Amino acid sequence: MLSDSIDFLRPIGRAKYGLTVIFGTLVFNTILRGLALSIEPRRPAGLSYLFPLGIFLDPPSAVFSRTFPLFAFLAIAYLILLIAMTLKRLRSLETTDWYVLLLFVPVLNILFFLLLCLQPGDGTEGNVGRREKDFLELLLPTSTLGSAVVGAFAGALAATFLSWFAVIVLGNYGSMLFLAIPVFIGYFAAWIHSYRRPKSTGECCMVSFASILLTAALLVGIAFEGIICVAMALPLALPLGLLGGYFACLTQRSKVLEPQPITMMSILMILPLLLGAESWNPAPVPQHVVHSSVDIAARPSVVWQKILELPPIEEKPHWILRLGMAYPIETRTIGSGLHADRETEFSTGTSHEPLLAWEEEKHLAFRVADEPPLMKETSPYGTIQVRHLEDHDFRPGRVDFYLRELPGGGTRLDCSSSYENRMWPGEYWQLWTDEIVRQIQLRVFRQVKRLAEAGR
Repeated sequence: MLSDSIDFLRPIGRAKYGLTVIFGTLVFNTILRGLALSIEPRRPAGLSYLFPLGIFLDPPSAVFSRTFPLFAFLAIAYLILLIAMTLKRLRSLETTDWYVLLLFVPVLNILFFLLLCLQPGDGTEGNVGRREKDFLELLLPTSTLGSAVVGAFAGALAATFLSWFAVIVLGNYGSMLFLAIPVFIGYFAAWIHSYRRPKSTGECCMVSFASILLTAALLVGIAFEGIICVAMALPLALPLGLLGGYFACLTQRSKVLEPQPITMMSILMILPLLLGAESWNPAPVPQHVVHSSVDIAARPSVVWQKILELPPIEEKPHWILRLGMAYPIETRTIGSGLHADRETEFSTGTSHEPLLAWEEEKHLAFRVADEPPLMKETSPYGTIQVRHLEDHDFRPGRVDFYLRELPGGGTRLDCSSSYENRMWPGEYWQLWTDEIVRQIQLRVFRQVKRLAEAGR
């Protein structure tokens, strides 16, 4: 196996390629996890080491910085093995070596690896790239419009099934759901469309685009998700679906990489297993903090009272809050000190807020307990039950108000709100959740400022 890996020119079959890469990946992951736990026992040791480029993209902690060269050396050794084996597999399929660059395209590299593992051909078979007429070719429409419609609907049905399995069965709103499935569905739809004869890049991408939109309509139509949540996911899913469609166009042109029906069915059956693996060993949930501040022309004693007792806010909510998000209406505090009872009335229910810090006219902190739903889903069927709301995938944490007296008798009011969000990819959903939390803070700030300055 080692000699095969070093020889870049010797062809390799799909079984040996898949087993070598999987075995090498498991060994690499085990070594790095062991080293990480021996250096920093509290560091999460999930499946993150399966992606060695993360070592370079995600700076290590201060403890890890001393051993970074060792981790980098192991990552480079693993990448050399991965690239060498992929080049050998591409040459066995008698296609261009430039496809090796797909290993460095997130999400698409998973589909590419599965395709190389499942695609027949070891460089000695004379039928590579040839396909006899089969049942699928006989069933598909001969017209371009007919194959486009079938491809778009087939992709949408597959996406709906995979989404149902991920969310309802596994309760998983992970990267496989929002990244891998859109790429595969875009590819699957374009593959069906171009199955009888090659299609242009534009046609493949349009069918993939239509399949993603049909999936969104199906998810709303069967009351699986609300309109707003689906609309928030579309800016992420649509480009990935187009990427899958473009990849399908590339493989249909290469002939040797054009997957057979058994290959596509195998990938379709493997995806639920990958979803299960992600649910079994999920990535650590990061904690986000949103900070805002405002200057108020009133003394801290006046501002402090408005923070404790905030009368109903009549201001029209920001547009992002009007999408159905929970926004504050009124705050009540009974008593004083850490034993005081505090609660805030939101548009979706009441939030109880046990106090964590009480420094008169300086610092007030509380945590959000028994929080109301993050939002009210918009659906043609009225109120629907959505898994990520029932499971509280978005969890608000600690809120701190800081008051600092300014020259001239004014007050600077700062607010820091922490939260966790189990929906991935975190960087994308953070764009939405950070803005929602910020608009909640600013809504409270404007009410406090208006009342404090009016009664100074």
